[in-house]
Amino acid sequence: MANLVNRKIILQERILPLVTQKKKTINLYDMYEEKRDYPRVAVNTLAVVHKKDEDDVNVILHDISPDGVQLRCNRKTAYIIHPDGKFITNKTAPEVSLKFTLLIDNKDKDVLVQAKIYYFTIIATDVVAFGVKFKKFEKFTQRHVDDYITQSIVPVEAQVLDMLNTPHTDGDILDKLDDKDVNLSDTLNLLRRKKAIISYEDDKTRKFVKLESAIESIFKRLEKIEKRLDKEGK
Repeated sequence: MANLVNRKIILQERILPLVTQKKKTINLYDMYEEKRDYPRVAVNTLAVVHKKDEDDVNVILHDISPDGVQLRCNRKTAYIIHPDGKFITNKTAPEVSLKFTLLIDNKDKDVLVQAKIYYFTIIATDVVAFGVKFKKFEKFTQRHVDDYITQSIVPVEAQVLDMLNTPHTDGDILDKLDDKDVNLSDTLNLLRRKKAIISYEDDKTRKFVKLESAIESIFKRLEKIEKRLDKEGK
């Protein structure tokens, strides 16, 4: 039994660093993606971007997280938002005002926020994506963002964890989820950062399982091996 306990400690020491290991940062876009504390929540609603001394422009608010949003528009609109088209740094980040509406408990809630654009990338022939970081909310509108994200994320996390008592592929998980529009990759990455789940390769297929279930399964196998060895030694 002492050997089993020692092996449990060793396994935990080996598995936990793998769960928290991060990918190498490549560029500014990847850096912000890696640092996300929450999954992005799909919204796909209209938003209005206002720049000082410029006309307002309409864009699509593609997704949202507690610290910002991703906006999408065509190239013509992108030129109005960021006319020089140069790489964006902290010093050159354009300041904008955003206005958009979120549906919370079947009621429209307006959000007004001052923000900075920290990256842009072309994702299709005539589609440009802007990463926008929130700076200052007007009045109490930050509460609407928090409420929207909470009601979107918490049920999904709970559903995923309930499934992962046994190993599942991401396709298996998505098939069983009530919300098919959820950003599953972000949800799984968040759960891994929380050390709630691990992933592994099984016959060239990526699978996910609760960390505690994985460790428990390993210990059961070790226990069986030790019992067999004990019998063989007698």
